[in-house]
Amino acid sequence: MHEDKILDSESQTLGVPSMQGLRNLGPDAVITRQAEQESEVRSYPRRIPIAIERADGVIITDTRGQQYVDCLAGAGTLSLGYNHPEINQAITDSLASGVPYQTLDLTTPTKDHFVQTLLGFLPSHFSENARIQFCGPSGADAVEAAIKLAKQTTGRNTIVAFHGGYHGMTNGAMSLTGNLGTKERRTGLMADVHFLPYPYSYRCPFGLGGEAGAWQSIRYIEHILNDVECGIQKPAAIILEPIQGEGGVIPAPAFWLQELRRITRDLGILLIFDEIQCGIGKSGSHFAYEIAGIQPDILVMSKAVGGGLPMSVLAFSKDIDSWRPGEHTGTFRGNQLAMATGAKASKLFSVTALLPTPEKWVSALPVICLSCKNDTHV
Repeated sequence: MHEDKILDSESQTLGVPSMQGLRNLGPDAVITRQAEQESEVRSYPRRIPIAIERADGVIITDTRGQQYVDCLAGAGTLSLGYNHPEINQAITDSLASGVPYQTLDLTTPTKDHFVQTLLGFLPSHFSENARIQFCGPSGADAVEAAIKLAKQTTGRNTIVAFHGGYHGMTNGAMSLTGNLGTKERRTGLMADVHFLPYPYSYRCPFGLGGEAGAWQSIRYIEHILNDVECGIQKPAAIILEPIQGEGGVIPAPAFWLQELRRITRDLGILLIFDEIQCGIGKSGSHFAYEIAGIQPDILVMSKAVGGGLPMSVLAFSKDIDSWRPGEHTGTFRGNQLAMATGAKASKLFSVTALLPTPEKWVSALPVICLSCKNDTHV
């Protein structure tokens, strides 16, 4: 290892790499081959020009032996960090058990264990009347399933989403996404989608900001949905992220979520919470919407729900389980390794002190830094 890659004594103690000279971010053979052989669609390598050789906790090491603190976490999939020993053990145990890699939607003891664990991880008021649906391995497929379910259940076609929202890159999911960049060259996106203002204090569309801006957003939404001259047919569903991710990491206030739940319930509109990115312990609770003390009609999960391996899941009220057999399928909806790691991750969040409130995180940060100095998985 070159001198500029060696960790100083303090960094070795804390498990955090120290900068000694500049990192070499020039292309090596691996990066060069990627640029030559992979499609122009690649994105992250353009901004992060490294080839990852190994990773542990929050530390990644590139093919030159240079180390970095990773704040990306596989776009939110690795809530427990890279190569967490208990997650790795769950993979090893699953492989040793002889369970198939994937089983379509046939059940196994691994799948049954995951379902029971997930139902226990969900808020009890929601899970006691919930059905679980396994979708294809991407979050976008689960969003597509949620759209279908909402439309067929209500017999209506309109879907309402929010400015700044992100829901995926497939046709229906992209139609619900606010950012125009990925839509610029797309034609034939899903019709009958309408966008309403999300409570964004910094760039408040009403010029108010703060609580006043959020209240104005709710008043506007309620007015639009009750106005026969608004031009929007009664929606099948409203979909949102309780904490917007790609839109700027923007949390919706609890009272705003409560009011939106009231409006949708009064009008018979299904409420879909997309917690693909903000769910599974990232907000100080198991799910971000819990701050409001309400329940959605449909909850969309992916990313961290599989413990770092590909999986997506819907949870929804039994009252709206309007599917006919085989109406939404996917070859890899039976990923047994992801079910094993997902169950393990959920249990780790449930039995360890990994989920203090954000306020407690701020006050406890100095203590956390000291107590975690020998554990890069925290």
